[in-house]
Amino acid sequence: MKLQMGYATTCGQFAQLCLPATSTCRFFASKAKANTMKYLRRQATDEFAAKAREHSYRARSAFKLIEIDDRFEVLKPGMTVLDVGCAPGSWCQVVVERCGLKAKTSTGYLLGVDLQVVPPIPGADIISMSDITAKETQKLISQKLNGRIVDVVLSDMAPNPSGDPATDHLRLTNLCRAVFHLFAPPLESSDPPLFRLSPDGKYVCKMWDGAERKSFMVELLKYFRQVRTVKPKSSRDASAELYLLCTGRNK
Repeated sequence: MKLQMGYATTCGQFAQLCLPATSTCRFFASKAKANTMKYLRRQATDEFAAKAREHSYRARSAFKLIEIDDRFEVLKPGMTVLDVGCAPGSWCQVVVERCGLKAKTSTGYLLGVDLQVVPPIPGADIISMSDITAKETQKLISQKLNGRIVDVVLSDMAPNPSGDPATDHLRLTNLCRAVFHLFAPPLESSDPPLFRLSPDGKYVCKMWDGAERKSFMVELLKYFRQVRTVKPKSSRDASAELYLLCTGRNK
């Protein structure tokens, strides 16, 4: 929504310099306002948005991870967790709670990474304004992990929508694959793994359903013994969103 509102403001400024564009700019401003009102109405009546406010989670997406963890026991105290695409921080909040990372005696560790600025989260280590596909970011991740074996890799990130579902699906699949290759590089790659995944390690990633899902699952099954598709109740019915839960290393 910020992008749409920012674009409308830019158009408003442009219209002052170029009067023939005024009607076009008014259209975009009106559309942005309508989308904002639609979003606010949906949030006001959304069960999980209300729960997020009640429990002080930064976003309703917290309940997606909560449900996955309740069903499949992904998170446990003492784990080392990497949360990729962690903004605004709701999944980090859940990990901190469920892995007991605020406790002084905790042996666990959580590292969150995102392109955006993520406000501090007690119990979590955050790398903000960093691209997970950039070598500089990967080097920093390696330094932060400092040789730790990772138990869980989480990815709730998504690319900015292009308006074409097939393109968006492919872009998100490629992001999920890029995260997978951090700990399981393809055979043709000369790069070593950025970090080691524990023998019982898990990988949870968000996808938008589409033509590439099954082939990506086949790729994941070369490394993991089991790959499930999960559609949390807090995912909206109209959304193509689902999660892949990968468990048990093959090697």
